[in-house]
Amino acid sequence: SIPVTVVADVSASMGFAGRARKLEVLADLVESLAWSAWRTGDSFGFVGCDSGVRADLLQPQSRHRAAGGETARRLRALQPTGRDARGLLDAPRHLGRRRALLFLVSDFHLPLDQVAAVLDGLSAHDVVPTVLWDPLEFGLGAARGLAQVIDPESGRQRLVWWRPALRARWEAAHAARRAGLRQLFRARRLKPLFIEGGYDAEAVTRHFLS
Repeated sequence: SIPVTVVADVSASMGFAGRARKLEVLADLVESLAWSAWRTGDSFGFVGCDSGVRADLLQPQSRHRAAGGETARRLRALQPTGRDARGLLDAPRHLGRRRALLFLVSDFHLPLDQVAAVLDGLSAHDVVPTVLWDPLEFGLGAARGLAQVIDPESGRQRLVWWRPALRARWEAAHAARRAGLRQLFRARRLKPLFIEGGYDAEAVTRHFLS
């Protein structure tokens, strides 16, 4: 028996909707994990964070069958406004002392040194970094043209001329972010789970079997 816990980023960038809305994917993951924990007699808990730990999104460890469903309902109704995810640094204070299987769920659009600090703060648990990305976050369909770019956390908008050279830089930055995250995870012997698009229960299963 092991507690199952989700610590999740619910800042503004998690409101992004491309092929799927990130918070919908998070809600699906929460329901699936909570159901699996209940089925095996384990407890389930949830800690949601943006600029701080969200009191309205705290679910203490529970073996109640409906715990995950209620949390998922709140996530689907949430309109995130937090400008950052610094609350993840305070998440350990809301966790039990018993070692848990902990899913750290975020799009990880935060400074890498902050990611490292969050991971180190959660090191008392078996952490599964779970990266929620959407293909539409990282590119445009047209080869060139005027495009509106929005910072998902601050809401700031600006127009850029989308051209092949800029596309190449954009793609290189995305690849560098993936590589940087993988390096952080590898240094801590953590195996990340990337969910790119909608929730896929089989992908989660393969993560633990591979």
